[in-house]
Amino acid sequence: MLVREIMSSPPVTISSASGVAHAADTLRSRGFTALPVIDDDGRLIGIVTEADLLDGRVEPDDRRSRPEQPRHLRRGDTVGEVMTSLVESLTPGADVADAVQIMLEEGIRCLPIVDGRKIVGVITRRDLLRAIH
Repeated sequence: MLVREIMSSPPVTISSASGVAHAADTLRSRGFTALPVIDDDGRLIGIVTEADLLDGRVEPDDRRSRPEQPRHLRRGDTVGEVMTSLVESLTPGADVADAVQIMLEEGIRCLPIVDGRKIVGVITRRDLLRAIH
């Protein structure tokens, strides 16, 4: 089976200039775990995940933390500031078995599908489960 046969297309993407609140709202409302990030020309430049948006945004409760514990908060305001830039991706003609292998080995839930540098689809673990059952 080929990726193009089960990928979601057109993909829901987000701009690197978008705010993190907008990204979180989009993930929450769509039930996604990640969004491919594109530049002004529609080229894939990163991915923003739930983990990227959560990282450093929840302060420890003062009642439970020791004062000497350092607080490392990540406070980027835009998707471009918090996204993951090194993105695994596949082409539409890739074998679905390769997608499964990459996702499991890398702990990835969403793989952008690209034609050149343009994103043409997305494949998720949920897509894979639907395809095999």
